[in-house]
Amino acid sequence: MSDLPVTVTQAGAQPTPPKTLLSNLITNVSAIVPGYTANLPAALITDLASTATGALALIDSAMVDTINSVTPYGANEPMLMQLGNIYGVTQGVGYNTSVNVIFIGDPGFVIPRGFTVGDGNYQYTVQNNAVVPAGGQTEPVYCLAATSGTWAVPEGSVTQIITSVPDDITLTCTNITAGVPGQDAQPPSSYRAQVMQSGMSTAQGVPSFLRSLLLKVPGVKSNLISYRNVSAGTWALVVGGGDPNEVGLAVYNAIPDISVLTGDVTESGGYKPESITVTITDYPDHYDIPIILPTSQMVTVILTWNTRISDILDPDSVSAATSSTLVDYVNAVPIGEPINTYQIESLFLEALSPMISPTQVSLIEIQIGINGTIVPPTDETGLVFGGEYSYFTTDQSHVTVQQYGSSSQ
Repeated sequence: MSDLPVTVTQAGAQPTPPKTLLSNLITNVSAIVPGYTANLPAALITDLASTATGALALIDSAMVDTINSVTPYGANEPMLMQLGNIYGVTQGVGYNTSVNVIFIGDPGFVIPRGFTVGDGNYQYTVQNNAVVPAGGQTEPVYCLAATSGTWAVPEGSVTQIITSVPDDITLTCTNITAGVPGQDAQPPSSYRAQVMQSGMSTAQGVPSFLRSLLLKVPGVKSNLISYRNVSAGTWALVVGGGDPNEVGLAVYNAIPDISVLTGDVTESGGYKPESITVTITDYPDHYDIPIILPTSQMVTVILTWNTRISDILDPDSVSAATSSTLVDYVNAVPIGEPINTYQIESLFLEALSPMISPTQVSLIEIQIGINGTIVPPTDETGLVFGGEYSYFTTDQSHVTVQQYGSSSQ
């Protein structure tokens, strides 16, 4: 019966009580057969109603079981395969024969997931999107055999491009290392765990998804990523480090509408940061992606300290124990964010605490220089700002930790 009620609780779908099934059965039959009644002494008609209710209970139970099996842990194998296809999990990953393939071709060309290569006997598919970087050669790209089984994949044997490539695109491939022979067929329990893990991926907005993809690009640092809404419908992407084409691929995969990006921005002081345009080719289309390159600003830190008791600490020991912490802090400040002198003070005291109780420190004065010029904190704050599209960098030679009244004063 298509109108069987479905009750879903936190424990999943629940069976309908037989009393409710019987009531619904009588109501539906009465609507079709005028004068029908089941309120008679025990006889054939009540026996038929009871038998039908039992059948409905079996149908209801089957429906409940089916609904509750829509989970990788409970689905039958055909349904598990469908769930895996929805989540993009290929059965056999880690079990089928695999090989790492490098592609050589035109920079910016996208090698999509599912792209197929071969060795003349077997075919292998790319498992994650890749792009040919500026150097014209990709890092090894993981490819999985399309069929299960165990066989050797000698070095240099995977050289065939099976997926069609446009005539105006140059692309070759090879495996510079031998492949890994497969194992027995992947057991359903292992595949269930893979599908379950994939289905647990959290939904997230474009900025956080874009950041997660950019952080997978070698060379890109987390504090050198910024995705800003500069005006209504216009966004600026700032990325420091990484191969430009790999950065462009991450942008292409993460941002639904690339037309919202701009590289034409100006800081409040009138400075225009440098930008580049990366062209991603997903045949037959080409996408121009503007990327702003952040400018580095050299920071000088001068921290002067003193204690309540003279000569309680060796100034050189204090400098050695604390300066590296200050260097790490400055180099980790995100693009456009200020240096917080109060945080520097806190980090200094924390690094100093193994040597002396912070309660004995009587003075901490901090001066920040940017590109050789001392910059005071913004009024009524301890924040020292640099360029809006710039990042701070420093090293040990630019950090001075000194005791008040020392000869370096």
